[in-house]
Amino acid sequence: MFRSAPIKTIARSMLFVTAVAFSQTLLADDATTRSPDTLKLKDGSMLFGKLLSGDSGTIHFESQHAGTLSIPIKNVAELSSEQVVVFKFHDGRVIRLPKVTLTHEPLDINTKDGVLAYSLADIAIINPEPWMMGVGHHWTGSLIFALELQSGNTDKQEIDVDLNSVWRRSDSRYTLRASGELDEANDVATSDDYTVIGKSDRFLTDTTYAGANLHFEADEFARLKRRHMFSAYYGKQWRSTPPLRFSTEPGLAFVSETRTELETETFFAFSWNIDMHSNVLGPKTDSYLTQVGVWNVEDSTDIVINTRIGLKMPVRPKITVNTQLKLEYDSGAPVDVEEMDTTFTIGLGYRW
Repeated sequence: MFRSAPIKTIARSMLFVTAVAFSQTLLADDATTRSPDTLKLKDGSMLFGKLLSGDSGTIHFESQHAGTLSIPIKNVAELSSEQVVVFKFHDGRVIRLPKVTLTHEPLDINTKDGVLAYSLADIAIINPEPWMMGVGHHWTGSLIFALELQSGNTDKQEIDVDLNSVWRRSDSRYTLRASGELDEANDVATSDDYTVIGKSDRFLTDTTYAGANLHFEADEFARLKRRHMFSAYYGKQWRSTPPLRFSTEPGLAFVSETRTELETETFFAFSWNIDMHSNVLGPKTDSYLTQVGVWNVEDSTDIVINTRIGLKMPVRPKITVNTQLKLEYDSGAPVDVEEMDTTFTIGLGYRW
């Protein structure tokens, strides 16, 4: 039998060794704990937290006390981070820095091309996603569906579908838009139309691009059997960050149009596309106005303008309630068809 004294001695020794090892671990953790990233704003205030990313002249920062913030770079006096940060500058260079402090005064940075000077104003993207570097693509989109069923004195069915899908790479963008409406009352069609648009854009700079557009459209009750259009355009992204995103695409189009009981007509036309989005009603909302226009250069009285004004409100992370007013103006419609067609819809949407 062991005596109690040696047992107590061994226990104390083990406890001492464990305490020393644990304290060394804590000291090591404290030594490797990084200081928080900081943003010093031009108004003198300081933000502490984590630098997330940056694009289009805006820094996205997770503050310890205010949550996630989006701050224009022009309002930042100094950015400081001890974590590894990847910067893509306006000159196209991508530099990975393990520790950095940037101000509006140029800072000398060693690169493979030698020592170059960069400042906050030279930043194009912070911590870019792979697709921004030419690897893979970024896919976003939304699908809106509205359905109305009525039975009794009147049997009525209305179906409205609207799809918008965008594939984005660092230097290009591909867009698919499709919408359609099919309405019946007492087994008699009262509306039957569709529009399909495919676009391809090639970016010339961060805010300008050249593109081509294929447009297919038909509306049985407007006596439009088909309208096919190919257009080339020059695009300008005037604003690309919240609360307002705004772009225009003026161009030239070749149009082929066939109306009921009339021969196919072809002509050249001026074309334009306007795209405006805003989140002024909330960070997850989308208020928008889009417009597609075609103006016949051979007949100045022949003009088509399709405008959509809408609002998407989130009810779940990816589910939205959508309201939309669609205004379709066609000055070349037959005399017994209204030039302006107005449609208001409310439906559910899914976005990704």
